[in-house]
Amino acid sequence: MKRNKKKLLILIILLDCFFAFAQQRTVLLDYRRTKCGYNLTDGRLNGDYVSYHYNGNKKSEGRLENGYRAGRWIVWDSTGRKRMERVYKNPFEYTRILPAVSNEGPIPLLMENKYKLEYDSNGIVKYALLKAENAVWRHKFWRYLEPANNGILFENNRLLKLIIDLSISAKIEAFDTVDDRFTQVIKNELVKKMVGYTQIELVAIEIKEESIFDMERLVSEYRILGICPVIKIGNKIQKLFWIYYPDIRKHLGKELIQQKTKSPNIKTLDDFFIFRQFASTIIKTTIDNPYDLFIKDYSNITPKGVLEEQEALELTIIEAENNIWIGLTK
Repeated sequence: MKRNKKKLLILIILLDCFFAFAQQRTVLLDYRRTKCGYNLTDGRLNGDYVSYHYNGNKKSEGRLENGYRAGRWIVWDSTGRKRMERVYKNPFEYTRILPAVSNEGPIPLLMENKYKLEYDSNGIVKYALLKAENAVWRHKFWRYLEPANNGILFENNRLLKLIIDLSISAKIEAFDTVDDRFTQVIKNELVKKMVGYTQIELVAIEIKEESIFDMERLVSEYRILGICPVIKIGNKIQKLFWIYYPDIRKHLGKELIQQKTKSPNIKTLDDFFIFRQFASTIIKTTIDNPYDLFIKDYSNITPKGVLEEQEALELTIIEAENNIWIGLTK
């Protein structure tokens, strides 16, 4: 079966600029013929970002922190006219420079983002209220997290032990891996039979999440739906069970992180996930995937093609938001 090529990466060029642990890359996306320049640091999208229209004019410029926009961002249309300028305080809060905020009339585009980053009594970030009718897109992604560059999650099996303890004590529910829609609950007695610290090694973590663009706040964000430990028992590697992320957040909010991180917001394991401090690779998405395939199973795809598709998907979300900014300000 043939893969829809509309949004696939058609060319990836590695530049000769390699420094420290960062890799600077340029990519040409077939999607709206956009060229992107970005940086990968320890498996994360970090650093300066720039993209160009098909005619060579600059389209966007800014900085990324773990795939989220940070600091000043500017977007231009294909004629070179500046359409949007913002300064991000964090991934969810920003000050808009252009278009200027107007006090004349209740026009949604000209209203300020009223969301403020706050923590609840459990020490976790309060999500902004999202109305289904305001979601321009809701793309699902499945990501794979390995020990490299994710030491906080894997050190001493910390996250695995927490998940197991909470599941055994019935403080959270465990769901069968045969269905990642969190519908088949595993009985507590069976959970106890499945686990044992001396026999289980955490080798990876699978995450299911949604990428959402909220038209009311004019912000895109990721919201994690579930976490699934991938374990090794003897010589066998298998998924353990799924945990519905909203159920475990209040417990992760109590797990303090002692190691220093690059962001002052990262104080707990929930912060680690919410602010996307993890390194990951996309293994599946709902974007242009009518047959619900993993990327590695796309027709005629090569190992190099898998890597190219994974990076192209990350950039497609960034550029899709840029296109909204341009479209809203015409």
